[in-house]
Amino acid sequence: MCIPLYQEARELKLVSYGPVASERAGILIDDEIVDLAKALEACRVDLVCPTIRTFLERPDWFDLLQEVLQHESGDRVELGEVRLGAPIPRPGNVFVVGANTFSHVREASEHTRGLPPKQPMILAKATSSLTGPFDPIAFPAATRKLDYEVELGVVIGGVTRRIGEEDALEAVAGYLVVNDLSARDVQLAEAEDNTFYRTHYLGKSFDGFCPAGPWLVTRDEIPDPGTLSLRTWVNDDLRQDGSTADLCFGVAGLVSYLSSVVTLLPGDLILTGSPAGVAAFREDEAYLFPGDLVRCEVGRVGCIENRITSEGVTSYPSAANKNEQTSG
Repeated sequence: MCIPLYQEARELKLVSYGPVASERAGILIDDEIVDLAKALEACRVDLVCPTIRTFLERPDWFDLLQEVLQHESGDRVELGEVRLGAPIPRPGNVFVVGANTFSHVREASEHTRGLPPKQPMILAKATSSLTGPFDPIAFPAATRKLDYEVELGVVIGGVTRRIGEEDALEAVAGYLVVNDLSARDVQLAEAEDNTFYRTHYLGKSFDGFCPAGPWLVTRDEIPDPGTLSLRTWVNDDLRQDGSTADLCFGVAGLVSYLSSVVTLLPGDLILTGSPAGVAAFREDEAYLFPGDLVRCEVGRVGCIENRITSEGVTSYPSAANKNEQTSG
């Protein structure tokens, strides 16, 4: 079973839970979810039906979490009884940093000549590609080259503009696990004779191509995001085994660089880069197909697990019945 993982007493984790498109914000305490809106109401804070994104828009959001933990008030539900959604279901932006681990640059040497970029390579995904950490993912009819990439996701915690690298981690709300799925044949425009016409955005933006979660671990719990393991399994076969220590540009550098061009907003999501082992650069080109189970893990954060299904399958498991996904 994929969760609970790395769950320690009184670690601060924010979750979105409930049916698709109707998720509520919650705080994970031990193995129970406290409804955030009702907990804030008990603390006499007026914030109607908050999402995690709207909650992060409050400058005092972290202090409010501490107050909620002290009071331990509000309705509770068992973690295993509900579906978890992406912690930030609809962020304002989803930035993707391409070719941002040295191992990935080396495995793609046919394209990169083994040389890392001189500045971060910024791509993007549609915000509608976000899905829950254990939701099924429909295999699009438009591709035959569905690829996986485990990444540390960074969530911005306040309006951030032109911040220096030395202060950039203060702009981070927390971290989560992301699988940056790509339809490589669409992304690389294989139907075109000229590689100039690549369509990175569309190739990364199919519905469900950004499973994220299982929760948002607040920044204070991970003071050094540069020492976290990154692993991917496909049907129990370990495909990726790396670390954020291998990032060409670290979290602070990425936040600083992006904020020099774009005003970052609370809830914005940054996918920081994936280690070697993606299907596109394996000798066997072991792409994903319906029936495959993909598990992505980031050390100290958690893991997500998604079944690839044929289009039209819409069964959303709760955390409790996730074991059913792993059988067969």
